[in-house]
Amino acid sequence: MQGVNNKFVCVPLLWADSQDGALSSDIISMKNYNQADIFIMVGDTIGKAAAVTLNKSAAVAAATVELPFTEFLSTGFVLEYDGASNAVIESAGAAFTGAGGGAGVVYKDLGNKLIAYGYNGTTFVDDETITFTTSGRTAVANGIQKNEDILVPRSTASATTYTFDLAAVASKMYCIPVSADMLGEDYDCLQLEIADADSTKLASWVVLSEPRYIGEIPETAIYD
Repeated sequence: MQGVNNKFVCVPLLWADSQDGALSSDIISMKNYNQADIFIMVGDTIGKAAAVTLNKSAAVAAATVELPFTEFLSTGFVLEYDGASNAVIESAGAAFTGAGGGAGVVYKDLGNKLIAYGYNGTTFVDDETITFTTSGRTAVANGIQKNEDILVPRSTASATTYTFDLAAVASKMYCIPVSADMLGEDYDCLQLEIADADSTKLASWVVLSEPRYIGEIPETAIYD
């Protein structure tokens, strides 16, 4: 059985275009779905970091109430290494740089491999020195970065800060998972808000899953 129109539906929020100024997506109703995974894809380099927030409403109309979320995912990569200056495992959130200018942030250090995010677009080079900014620990890149299609789990700045910034770097994707119970009682609609990033190519869509309907063609999500 195919997944689309059975296990999930995909609905555009912001059509692919050269965007400028603050952006408000279409409002999506979750009354027929239990899960919404909101994706943001950034093409060319963003002129400045842009804050991402969510709002909620009781109908497909003006969404002005803040929708709390603290977890999201962003484009990551893997960098293998050897020749470390010590056996310390770097903590999550530790920044690192390559001698050639590549940079990233540790999500998980596996002792010989970094799962990371925050890649700045400069290629790591095999055998170059990697330096961890806070600890001063060094290692040697074992090949270049790879697995640039993975999405790495991340958290907002705090449990009461319901936003994150799109990095001012090209070719990035982000995802915000939203379950229906996150909207709270009396709310079933949501809207994506992106602050001004200056002129950039950007698109967004939502994958709605765990449907509550029975039928060959799913119920719409753009009407409530």
